[in-house]
Amino acid sequence: MKIAYLILAHNNYNHLKKLVNALNDGNGVFFIHIDNTLKLPDDLNESENVVFVRGPKVNWAGWSTVEAIISLLRTATKYGFDYYFFLSGADYPIRPNSFLYSQLSTGGEFMNIKKGFYNNKSEWRFKYYYFDGFDRRNIRSIKTVFFYLLEKSMRLFFQKKVFFKQIYVGSTWWGLSHDCCLFVLHFIDHDEEYKKYKRFFKTSWASDESFFQTIIGNSPFYSTCKTHLTYQDWSANPAPVWINKNHIELFKKQTEFIGDYGKFMPFFARKFKDESTDVVESIEKELRK
Repeated sequence: MKIAYLILAHNNYNHLKKLVNALNDGNGVFFIHIDNTLKLPDDLNESENVVFVRGPKVNWAGWSTVEAIISLLRTATKYGFDYYFFLSGADYPIRPNSFLYSQLSTGGEFMNIKKGFYNNKSEWRFKYYYFDGFDRRNIRSIKTVFFYLLEKSMRLFFQKKVFFKQIYVGSTWWGLSHDCCLFVLHFIDHDEEYKKYKRFFKTSWASDESFFQTIIGNSPFYSTCKTHLTYQDWSANPAPVWINKNHIELFKKQTEFIGDYGKFMPFFARKFKDESTDVVESIEKELRK
């Protein structure tokens, strides 16, 4: 089973190295998106199975996230893998790697996906116009305040009249087969409706949680979709919660969980940071060995 790990990273490079080492068992290649403006640590080097994909600065909830994923997919699919997993640099496996291979052996697409609007992925994400190119979380920034006010004022005069296709939503994190990824790229490169499709999602909010899902949801691959394999704890604010020792005790007791999209057996968990060393060491000793 050959796997391409597509990783979006912009900080916590010490943890990123731990993530790569944990998954690096000879069956995977790591394609890591790094902002053009960032300087990498000297000990984070490209190698035979670590490929850096330089790209634009990625802004949370912005179209730039979709651009980064497409760039990673284009690079990785040239090599030809069985599966492509899109991960955050703040992820980490919580089971032995054989646990992942066992699930992949059943086939299908590992993507959370729902038809229409769902929970916090509601109509307003698509009905109004949103912009990229600024940090939405930095509410003290003059640039952020300006764009927030612009978006709010535009709602009074401009709305998208018709939604493009049947919209599907889901989690950003997924694992897709080679054929499914080629289907997505073929739609992007050759479908005559793609310009309209891109224009619609480019001005939507957090389009990384609907852009790929809508392509796949309107394709034959939809019938083979299963839930994804990433655990996240949304029980506190801000969320998701940093993974801690309490989560490890939970992972010891159960392998199957029930999420918004149904039952799933997570192999990955997020979020971790450079300071999560003790937690990562406990996972290695108590869960992955």
